[in-house]
Amino acid sequence: MNSSETKTAKKHPIGRFFAFVGVTLLCLVVTLLGMIWVLERGPSPTVTGMFTRSVRETSAIRWMSTLFLTEEELEQFKSVSTEDLATESINTSLIHVEKAAEKVQTGNVDSVQLIDIAEGTCKGKLLIVLDPKQVILGTSDEFVKQPGLQLTDMVAKYNGIAGINAGGFNDENGTGSGGIPQGIVITNGELIYGNDTTPYHLVGLDRDGILHVGAMSGKAAVEQGIQWAVSFVTHDGLASSLIINGEVQRQNLGGGVNPRTALGQREDGALLLLVLDGRSINTLGASMEDVVNIMLEYGAINAGNLDGGSSSVMVYDGEIVNHCASVTGPRRIPTGFIVLEEGAQHD
Repeated sequence: MNSSETKTAKKHPIGRFFAFVGVTLLCLVVTLLGMIWVLERGPSPTVTGMFTRSVRETSAIRWMSTLFLTEEELEQFKSVSTEDLATESINTSLIHVEKAAEKVQTGNVDSVQLIDIAEGTCKGKLLIVLDPKQVILGTSDEFVKQPGLQLTDMVAKYNGIAGINAGGFNDENGTGSGGIPQGIVITNGELIYGNDTTPYHLVGLDRDGILHVGAMSGKAAVEQGIQWAVSFVTHDGLASSLIINGEVQRQNLGGGVNPRTALGQREDGALLLLVLDGRSINTLGASMEDVVNIMLEYGAINAGNLDGGSSSVMVYDGEIVNHCASVTGPRRIPTGFIVLEEGAQHD
């Protein structure tokens, strides 16, 4: 065999390898496109609606909803809130913070309780914090065009024992490295992001540890004594109010199934920090109605929806305790609700 025949023989295995890889990738792409086509153009409007609403709630794969459907066709599947900016106010007289605080003072019960959630197809974690003044809003160092903090680092920054992700943030590239919040941020009773006059859909805690959800301006929130607050609205405009004064806000229960994060409060003042998993082999995710049902089961009088999807993370004792849906690991975020050690209450 001459030298040219030898070189040709050596090239053949490499060529066959790359050809195999190319054909495999092509088959995977065709299979994926076929699955999406069935989900979007198949015979079941229910499946189509659930799929399109689910992907439209994401930042990274939102584009999938328009692969085989036009914007006009998608209109019928959009989740649109009917909530206006004149939302019902929280009736603070329904919440009695001293009740849960008394339980902690007796020493007969842990101030923070971690519970596994397995309700139907929903799986996740619920953190019950008996003393709501143990919960504050943590932030990354600066709200600028640089990555925020992973929740584990944010909890450590405040010497916390637990935490969940909080408000929405700009994530233009879908990489989960956003450092700039969306809407409003209030810490220590000061408006540090957003403006005085614009109404925001808010989830926050006042100086007495009472949870507020609903629409208000930055100035109104500060005047009402809100100490810690963020905003979140879904891509399709569903507001954060889920339960107000024991009444379910059904106008905000649209959307698909995705990982979810929410904050609720019981009549005795205990806070319910809920994170539900999704986009995994164990569970596709939870709907807004699933979140409400779990909140009601655990006694929520008021509850608000927070940023979900790949941002949904719970940290407890220095570790992430839920299934993080982000394939690149926990996202960097600008805000998180942090649980302080027992006795380390905010003023």
